[in-house]
Amino acid sequence: LTHPFPLASCLGYRMASFLHLFHIFFLISTSFFLVTQSKPPQRTAFNPRTAFNPNKLVLPIQKDQATHLFITNIHKRNPLKQVPFVVHLNGQFLWVACEQSYLSSTYHAPLCHSTQCARANTPYCHTCNSTPRPGCHNNTCGLMATNPMTHQAAMAELAQDVLSIQSTKGSKPGPLVRVPRFLFACIAGLGHAPISLPNQLASHFGFPPKFALCLPSSASNVPNGAIFFGDGPYLMLPGIDISSQLRFTPLTISPEGQYYITLTSIRINNKQ
Repeated sequence: LTHPFPLASCLGYRMASFLHLFHIFFLISTSFFLVTQSKPPQRTAFNPRTAFNPNKLVLPIQKDQATHLFITNIHKRNPLKQVPFVVHLNGQFLWVACEQSYLSSTYHAPLCHSTQCARANTPYCHTCNSTPRPGCHNNTCGLMATNPMTHQAAMAELAQDVLSIQSTKGSKPGPLVRVPRFLFACIAGLGHAPISLPNQLASHFGFPPKFALCLPSSASNVPNGAIFFGDGPYLMLPGIDISSQLRFTPLTISPEGQYYITLTSIRINNKQ
């Protein structure tokens, strides 16, 4: 069974049809575009206090020089603060190290068995025997979080707080728009899960649950790639439409919400 998620690559080689399941993990060091679309989530009413209803959002990406991981900065908390996140294609939610000086007047930890727990599809209750603070409360929703670099797993507290993200107006940047009750558990999860970053943004703003990304091939101290959420065309300054460079192939989604491509062979420079 394949899922109608289009995958697009800006590499100059062809990938022939496919033999075994190749697990797409986002922590790779090559440059490609990915566009993915999932089953439309239940949409919520758009916040009328926002200046306009965006149909596309964008996050800058850079390749970290020390780790070669892909990093994006997202505005969170109240007052807003730029927080760095590792971009993880199969991540099921946004993961923040809340106990490390997390300060926000709008932080909220949903209680066990609440509607937020149901949305996150978690039956666990979180307990913490230390002083109450962000990330440490009793009888709140618990999420099993696994660090994709160390593969260490731990029970984390499901949290809710403000998230703001850059909108776009054609080839020009638009204003920051806000999701006041964004659920998260510092991994920017792009996986196929109800509370992943793409699905929550699509649900809140009412655009199709689709994202496209261009990963930088070289490390840099400044962003030189991007993730787009919503419909194309996908424009990068100075007005370059990267949509025309996209290539597509079906994706398969595992029961855990992870993306796979069924491979039979790989051809690079006409060599298999």
